[in-house]
Order: sequence, then C-alpha cells, then structure tokens
Amino acid sequence: MKFSIENINLTKLLQNLYTVTNNNLSLSILNNVLIEVYNNHILFIRTNTEVEIVAKIDNCNIISVGIITVSIKKLYNICKKLSNNSIVDIFLENNKLIIGTKNSLYSLSTLPDKGFPKINYKKNNIYCTLHSNILLNALSCTYFSMAKQDIRYYLNGMLFKISSSNMYIVSTNGHRLSICKINIDFNVSDISVIIPRNGVLELIKLLNKYKCLINIFFNDDSISLSISNYMFTSKLIDGTFPNFISVIPKNIDIKISLELKELKNALSRIITIINDKSYGIKLIINKSKLILIANNLDFEIAKEIIIISYNGKNVEFAFNAIYILDVLNVLHCKILTLTFTNNGILKISDLINQQLLTYIIMPIKI
Repeated sequence: MKFSIENINLTKLLQNLYTVTNNNLSLSILNNVLIEVYNNHILFIRTNTEVEIVAKIDNCNIISVGIITVSIKKLYNICKKLSNNSIVDIFLENNKLIIGTKNSLYSLSTLPDKGFPKINYKKNNIYCTLHSNILLNALSCTYFSMAKQDIRYYLNGMLFKISSSNMYIVSTNGHRLSICKINIDFNVSDISVIIPRNGVLELIKLLNKYKCLINIFFNDDSISLSISNYMFTSKLIDGTFPNFISVIPKNIDIKISLELKELKNALSRIITIINDKSYGIKLIINKSKLILIANNLDFEIAKEIIIISYNGKNVEFAFNAIYILDVLNVLHCKILTLTFTNNGILKISDLINQQLLTYIIMPIKI
C-alpha cells in the first residue's frame, strides 16, 4: 500500500472523521481509521459501531493498493501540524504505517482490518434528495428535545417520517415535543425511522461543514446520507415512536403575544438563581403583564415583568425554563405568540424558510 496526497486535503478529511465519538472502550480498534487503497480512489472509514462515516478521495497519487487501520488521533495530530502545502507520502512497511514529507518521517503501529467493524446493511431503492441546509435547519431546531438514556429507548433518538408530500423531523423526551414539518416533492412511499441520538449529533457536525444537495437512502436497518464526498450511515432504533400528532393541542384557550428577545433575555437572567434540576419558573399572566418568578433553596427570589398583548383571565402555570429557552434560541421572529390550554400545555409555532416548527412543553409542579 502506497500513495501520496496533499496534506491540506488529508487533514480536512481526518478532522471530519476524528469527531466521531467512541464510547466503546473495550474495542480498541474503534480508535483507528480504516484506510482502503484502490486503483483509482481511497476510502477512509471511521465507526463507533452505531455510526459510520466513509470519506472518498480521488485526487491523489496511488502507487499500490492495500488496506490497514491506524490510530486516527496520531495520524490527525501529525498531519494538522505539517504544512498545508506539503505532499504527504504514506505507505506500509513491516506492518508500520510510514508518514513522510520532505523533512519529516513518522512510523505508526497498525492493526489489521479484520477486526474493524463495518455497518452491514441491505440497500433498498428508497431515497430522496434535498439540500443540506434544509435538513441541518430541521435537525438544529428539534434535536434538543431528544431524551438521554430513557428506559423508553425509542425516545433516545429522532423520528424521520415521510408521509404524502411532507417530511417530519420529530423528537421528544416525554415532557416536551419538537416538530419540524417540511414540504417536499418526493416520489416515495410512507417511511418512518428512528435515528439514535448519537447518530443525530454526528450528522449535525457533518452537515455544518457542507452546503450541497444530499441523497438520503432508507435501508432495512439503517439510514445513509451522501454528503459531498462522504457517506454517513447510522443504525436505526427498532421501536414505535409515539403518535406526535395526537399530542398537539387542538383547542387554544389562552393566547399572548410579546417580543421574543425580551422574553429570552428575561429567562436568561432569571435562571441564574435556580439551583434545582427542574429549572422551574412560574408564569403569571395578569391583565397586560407576563410575570416570571423563580426562587431557590437559599430563599433567593428573581422576578421579571414583561408587557404583553392579552385581555383574558388571570392564570398561573409553571414550566422548565430551559425547555422554553431552547425553543427561543432557534426562532428568529421578533414577535412571539405563546398559546396555552386551560391545563397549562404550552404551544409555540413558527414558520422558517417554508419549514413549520411546532413545540409543545408540558407544565410542571413547583
């Protein structure tokens, strides 16, 4: 195995693969990158057994083919400190990977490819195409509602659902719900898959770096996305996602309007004194005022008053302040509309770039 490549291209590729988190400490080969050298291209593969990213490089000088795995941390740290303009020669010699430039030479230990776990999946002919910006925005506006290590394993991920001419990106932890509805023109049958939390977070990292059309392939037990010269694949969660449509309140009993920035700033200030995990705050709607109140075990109190547009009855609810802030941080409207049911279920909606965002936050007791 031997090839030469511009260091700037190799470093960028390794940086994208290096970010894949490995939580499996028992399998040391997961700390490596698999390098497969063919006659006309090279594949660099990284996986944590749940997510796999394959990077393809065509613009390099291939001298001989081969396959090996090497520590991605060491290889990346060497390359990023070499000159971007340098040509890197990489070859295998006595089971060592040699990395050389005009003035540098490194010899790294390797492991054979046999123990490297690839994600095996059955390809279907079901796929769709959309721009990376559309998907990135949908994920960024909903991912924060995913559960973390919930015993209801299907909540520890995100739902991708295609129905008629709509794609839904949905996440929930049982206490809050985030929905992004995208109008699409896909000629595919109804699809519903759940991508695990780790897969969603890794996908967001990759989408942040490329603006291009992407192909999404729905396989029997995985989902794959072709993004520039990368193929991202994530295993799926085998489970049934809750009926999110049924959770959206049909009747709106209370409706208020206020400046988004004013509410966001008030919440950011008031949470500084909250020291319990629920981040509970009281919302008191009184005539033309929204009053926010929080306290803590040290008997400290915070109070914020915001002028609102409201003429209904006086009500009082309590919510997790972080749940509301997460929503406000992704919205861009100047005037925000909050709607409540009589039992305190909060609904926030907005339309951003033809994507309908809907958020449901359940009240708490404090």
